Amino acid sequence: MAKDMITVPVRMDYKTLRSFSLYDTFILRKRWIKPTIFGVVFLIFAIICFAAAGKEQNWLLGTVMLVIALGMPAVYVFMFLSQVKAQAKKLRLDPPRKVYTLCFSTEKVHITNDMKANEETDLEWGKIPAAFRRNGAIYLYAAPTRAFILPDGQGDASQDELWALLEKNLRKGRAHDKR
Repeated sequence: MAKDMITVPVRMDYKTLRSFSLYDTFILRKRWIKPTIFGVVFLIFAIICFAAAGKEQNWLLGTVMLVIALGMPAVYVFMFLSQVKAQAKKLRLDPPRKVYTLCFSTEKVHITNDMKANEETDLEWGKIPAAFRRNGAIYLYAAPTRAFILPDGQGDASQDELWALLEKNLRKGRAHDKR
């Protein structure tokens, strides 16, 4: 039986934040495309250099192009992951700590920030742009650039009951099950 009121006090850790950040950045926002294009272009230049026979410098230039083709996308991903780790350190997520509490009802979503006193807000269901269900968590977007991570097993209802409430109250086409 589906509940009409579900409370989710969220305890966040680095692993959960990293998983969300990777999904949000590389899958949802497709930020993997530009580094990939960059790498492919330099890979093509490297192949051209290796294919051009006659001069010894072609092998040197081809090797430099190949290192750039493989290195720059790798540096991009490494820098991204180090920024996520720095964010987790700034938020003091080791050990996991309570960051916010969401109360879902049929009328609205009430949000309490547990890291700052007196920070509460309400979201109307019609203004929520999207929710994504993934293995291990639900990502509820309050705005296109702001999301709440709801890890499995932290609410007073099962993840299936929470997802059913979200599907029932969100506008059609805004709840996406990506498991």
